[in-house]
Amino acid sequence: MLAKLSRTVLAVVSLVGSAAYADFLPPNNLNLQDNRRAVSNVTEAQFNETIDEAIAFYGPFMKANFGATFSVSRRWTDSTVNASATQFLGTWTVNMYGGLARRPETTQDGFALVLCHEIGHHLGGYPFASAWAADEGEADYFATQSCARDLWKDQKEKNAISRDLIEAYPKALCDAAWTDTDAQNLCYRTMNGGKSLANLLSALGGTKASYETTDKKVVKTTNHAHPDGQCRLDTYVAASLCPQTFDASVIPGKDLGSKRNTADAEEASGRFTCLAQDFTVGTRPLCWFKPLL
Repeated sequence: MLAKLSRTVLAVVSLVGSAAYADFLPPNNLNLQDNRRAVSNVTEAQFNETIDEAIAFYGPFMKANFGATFSVSRRWTDSTVNASATQFLGTWTVNMYGGLARRPETTQDGFALVLCHEIGHHLGGYPFASAWAADEGEADYFATQSCARDLWKDQKEKNAISRDLIEAYPKALCDAAWTDTDAQNLCYRTMNGGKSLANLLSALGGTKASYETTDKKVVKTTNHAHPDGQCRLDTYVAASLCPQTFDASVIPGKDLGSKRNTADAEEASGRFTCLAQDFTVGTRPLCWFKPLL
């Protein structure tokens, strides 16, 4: 009841333009499966460590570039299997839940990418789901193209661990996209984190997602809601391969106001992401994204 009331209040506030609400997953009842006594891949200490790393980087970043206060609500005891982002006045918030971290499919890197996804709602830009929030597909794209690279680029020893864990097919993709060893290792790590989330999405949707089986669907208009699990894995993979450097201080298209989802916004985003007319790899999958250019 309290969760429902909270969302109702947020929805009402969003109507007057002061806040909005963006979830990582569609509504679900996976919270009923939460067992706080079970051993999980993500401990409470790791839950907090991951959040601390994000705050250390994005706290000063958001304050310096947008005058915004970055806040992460640490809801370890909450069984909700989700995550969310809100903006209210000058505070840009991400809500992270223990129920998500304790899922058997969730690794620490997978959890970090969910946090990156929610940060992506704030900073990812075009295409938009609201006046400020990047849509779900773009938040996924931002997670591995921008956020993971910024948070993990200096963690070279930890990134190198993924070289022995990555499957052959995504390893080949990373090796083809990146020639530098450190860049390859970072690509492996983001791929592995994305697969963790694909496994979670599969558990939610009753489907399977794999690196080799891409989503063949082609949308007629951009899907601003939650894509299917395979489509989202395809997005994590594509963004891991995109050679462009994302400038999160820009939030591409946001300054265009009511034209934030037009071809002009797409052109602006193309300076920092991979668009099909310029790149053969790393482009947003057509299972959720409809190019305008």
